Amino acid sequence: MRSLLLMSSFASTLAFKHHAAERTCRVFATRSRCHALSTARQIKALSTSTVEDKARDAQIFRRLLEEARSIEHSALLGPAVQSQILESNDLTDVVSEIIASRLARATTGIMLPRDKLKEACVRALKEDARPGADVMAIMSRDPAAISYLQCVMFFKGFHATQAQRVSANFWAKGSMSARHVALAIQNRVSELWAVDIHPAAELGGGLLMDHATGIVIGETARVGANCTILHSVTLGGTGKERGDRHPKIGDRVVLGAGATVLGNIHVGDGATVGSQAVVTKDVPEGMTVVGLNKLLDPNISPARQDTVKKRIETWQYEVNGYSI
Repeated sequence: MRSLLLMSSFASTLAFKHHAAERTCRVFATRSRCHALSTARQIKALSTSTVEDKARDAQIFRRLLEEARSIEHSALLGPAVQSQILESNDLTDVVSEIIASRLARATTGIMLPRDKLKEACVRALKEDARPGADVMAIMSRDPAAISYLQCVMFFKGFHATQAQRVSANFWAKGSMSARHVALAIQNRVSELWAVDIHPAAELGGGLLMDHATGIVIGETARVGANCTILHSVTLGGTGKERGDRHPKIGDRVVLGAGATVLGNIHVGDGATVGSQAVVTKDVPEGMTVVGLNKLLDPNISPARQDTVKKRIETWQYEVNGYSI
C-alpha cells in the first residue's frame, strides 16, 4: 500500500513538472513572438524610406557610378569597382554586394554562403533609408572622407553598421534559426572589423562610426539619428541587471573615443560624451560630460563663467545628482 502511495505521489509530481514545463515553454514562446513583433515594428519605424530618401539614394548611386568609372581601369581596383559598383543597379545593390562579399570571407572554418548573404542584405536594406543617410553623414561629418566610393567600399564603420542592420532583420524574425543567423553575422563582423554590436540593438540613420575599432553596443541599447561614435566606445550594462539594461542615446549625440556609457540610462539629444568619460547617470540634452559623470554646461552665463574660472572648476557644476 505504501509503495502504491509513493508511486502515485511520484507520478503526480512528474505530471505537475511536465505541465509546468509546458506552461513555461508557452510563456517563453509568446514572449519571444511579442518581442519579435515589437523589434520588427521598431526596425520598420527606424528605417522606412520616403520619396526624398529614395531621391537622395539615387543621387548617391549616380555619384558612385561617376567615381567608379574614373578608376575602372586601375589594375588594382578596377575589378572591384566593376563587380561591386558598375554592375549594380542601385545603392541597395551596391551596399549588399559589398557587405556580402566581406562577410563571406573565410576568416574561420565557418563559411557563410555569399549568394545567400547577398539576398539577405537586399531584403533587409531595400526599403531602408538609413544606409543612404549613413553615407551622407560620413561625407558631411568626416573631414577625411574624399569620395562616396571611399565611404561605401573602404569605410569599415559603414560596413559594420550595415551588417548589423542585416543581422537585426534576422533577429526580428524571432525564430531560433533566424536568431542564430543574426548571431553568426554579429560574430563575423567582430572578426572582420573588431566591432561588436548585438543584433537587437537599435541604430538610427545618419550614423557615423569613425574608425570604429573596439566599439561595443549591447543588446538593449538604442542609438538615435545623426549620432557620431568614435573608436573604443562601449554602450554596455553594469553587470547588475537583466532585461532592459543598456543606454539609450538620443539624436545628434557625439560619443568620444574610449567613452564608456553603462546601464539603462538616457543621453539626451545633442549631448557630447568626452573621450574616456565614464557615464552611469542620465545626461541632459545639450550637455557635455567628461571624466566620471562630470557635466559641462555649454550655455553657462558670463557671470557664472567668471566664478567658475576663479574656482578653477573648468565649468563643472552640480546637476541632477552629478558631483563637481
